[in-house]
Amino acid sequence: MLSLPLRSSRATCYKTSKLVLFTSQNIASPSSTLTNFKLIQSRNFSSKDVFGASSNFTDIPAPPLPAPPMPSIEELAASGQSVLDELGLFTWWKPTSYFRWALEALHVHFDLPWWGAIVAGTIVLRVALIYVPIMSQKLVAKQSKYKPELDEFKDRMQDAKAEGNHLAMQHVLLEQQSFMKERDIKIGRQFLVMFANGGVFMTQFFAIRKMIQANYPGWSDGGTLWFNDLTATDPYFLLPIISAGTLAYVLRLGVETGASSDQLTPGIQLLMQYGIPVIVLISSTQFGSGLCVYWVTSNIISLVYAGMFKNAAIRNVFGIPPVIKWPTKAEKASAWRVALKQYKANRNAAPSISDIRQRDADLFKKAGRAKPINK
Repeated sequence: MLSLPLRSSRATCYKTSKLVLFTSQNIASPSSTLTNFKLIQSRNFSSKDVFGASSNFTDIPAPPLPAPPMPSIEELAASGQSVLDELGLFTWWKPTSYFRWALEALHVHFDLPWWGAIVAGTIVLRVALIYVPIMSQKLVAKQSKYKPELDEFKDRMQDAKAEGNHLAMQHVLLEQQSFMKERDIKIGRQFLVMFANGGVFMTQFFAIRKMIQANYPGWSDGGTLWFNDLTATDPYFLLPIISAGTLAYVLRLGVETGASSDQLTPGIQLLMQYGIPVIVLISSTQFGSGLCVYWVTSNIISLVYAGMFKNAAIRNVFGIPPVIKWPTKAEKASAWRVALKQYKANRNAAPSISDIRQRDADLFKKAGRAKPINK
């Protein structure tokens, strides 16, 4: 330990960086002008300390083991975990994603095969939306109550169209709108029913088709009977034929449209009874069997609803008025004959005044833009 005067200790610390200065509280006397300091000598690291020291390499820990391989999508699906995110099949704002999640839950938690999950999911969704066919049956019953008046408006409209009298057509249309407003017959409700049915159909259709396109694990052997592969088309075309046939009968009954076939125009009747089923038959032969299973299930549910709503007790429970059966003609012409007759009448109809004026205006413009005739 070394004791130096204050000035000499400051000079020593300034000259060398190897002396560390510590202040001491030991003072000889209050009147003394000297202060005691403690000086501790220290040495910095050198290259010899770093490279010359002996190291024991046995103390270095072993490198960490590589991470185990991630399980495949098939292994995750077999273990009961959801693979919708891995396949890009879930988006929080799409209704189709939640229907896929429901199908996956039915398959995993209830141990249903995939074809059974499609059937069960379709039944649950259609039963939850039973208000839509109830509204449709109420519209059919209300329109049947005023069927003679509505048929009269339809005949007057066809006669005015055949004569080419647009003014008479406007008068008939205004009278029909006033009549329907007084009887609380709103065409918008019929469109609402069709829009709701279309929304449910599109949700299930795109949900199942996307799972088929993504080749969801288990769908290749999740079928039954002759359609074991839900991602492949039906080899015998039985499911497309059943789908088209049941759909034609559903449209004829008007369970999903809010209007029976008798309340539609001949052109719409042909489209509903033949056009749409043929389109479904052709398109369903190109889709996987999973979509056909959904179509058949949905159509069968619609037919069950049609049979239920024929029961008076069930109609009273849901507040559906009875459908009035009006007497029809002994010989009722087919929709093809009526549509062909209307087409011929419209084609042979005399042009209206507005059509003649429009034709004259077009000819006048064409003559004014043509080149002058040189004689």
